[in-house]
Amino acid sequence: MTFLALDIGGTKLAVRAVKAGRTWERIEPWPRDGVESDLALLRDVLTALPSDVVRAGVSAAPTVDSEGHVTAWPSRPSWCGLDLRRTIEETVGAPVLFGDDGTLAAVAEAEVTGCADLVYLGLGTGVGGGVVSDGRLIRGAWGNAGELGHLPMDPAGPPCRCGRGGCLQALLSPEALSRRTGLSPKELAASGQVAAFVADVLARVVVLLSELVQPSRVHLGGGFGVALPGLPARVEERSLAWSRRGHRLPAVATAVFGAHASLAGAMVLARTGETGLRQSRSA
Repeated sequence: MTFLALDIGGTKLAVRAVKAGRTWERIEPWPRDGVESDLALLRDVLTALPSDVVRAGVSAAPTVDSEGHVTAWPSRPSWCGLDLRRTIEETVGAPVLFGDDGTLAAVAEAEVTGCADLVYLGLGTGVGGGVVSDGRLIRGAWGNAGELGHLPMDPAGPPCRCGRGGCLQALLSPEALSRRTGLSPKELAASGQVAAFVADVLARVVVLLSELVQPSRVHLGGGFGVALPGLPARVEERSLAWSRRGHRLPAVATAVFGAHASLAGAMVLARTGETGLRQSRSA
C-alpha cells in the first residue's frame, strides 16, 4: 500500500512515495519548453513509482478547481485548462486530492508541532501561506483563504502577476527582489540589506496576522525563506517595534520541514484523505 505526495511548484516537481515505512523521493526542475514537456516529465516520474498507490495528495502552486482543472497559474500560463486530476489519476491509477501548497504546508507544520494556532509563510518562486486556527485550517467562504502572498502591502508598490500592485509576493519574491536590487538569486540570499528589507516587511505581516487570527507561532519556509540566514530572529525582533501593551506576538521560527513543507503537507493529505487537525494542541 503506497501513499503518494506531489508538490507542483513554480520551478520544480517534487514527488514522494511511502510504502511500508520506506520512502522514495525525486525532485526535478521543470523543463522550459511548455506544458507538453512538463507533462512528459510528470508522467516519467510517476511511472517510475512503486506500485499499488492507494491515494495521491497534491500540493499545487497553480489554482485548481473542484474538478481538478487548472484555472490560473501566472508562472506557467500554458497549464491553464489542463485536467490535472485526470492526468495524474490515469498514470497512477488512484484517486487524487488537491490542496494549495501554502495551506498544506501549514497543515504539516501544525501537525508536526502539535500547534493549534499556526501560520505558515513560504518564500519561494512566489509567496504562499496558510492559517491554522483553533486546530482547524481556515478555508474561508470560497475555500481558498490564506493566500498571504496577495496581501496588499503597498498601493504604490510594483505590479504583481495576479494583476494587482503592491502584493506581498510582488515585494518579496526572488524575481521581484532581483529586479529591485539587480542581484542574482544566489546574491540575494547573501545580502544583509535584502535580509533586512524582507524582515521589515514580514514583521508587519506578523503583526497583521497577530491582530487578525492571533497565532502562537509563525513558521517561515520555502527555498528562499530558508536560505536567508537568521530570518526568523530578524522578523521576531522587528515585529516587537509594532507590539502594543497587553498583546503577545507569535514566536517566529524556520519551518520544521524547511523548504519541503508543502510536500510534507501533500503527504498528510494522501495519508489521511483530509486536512483536519483535530488532534492539534496549542504550543
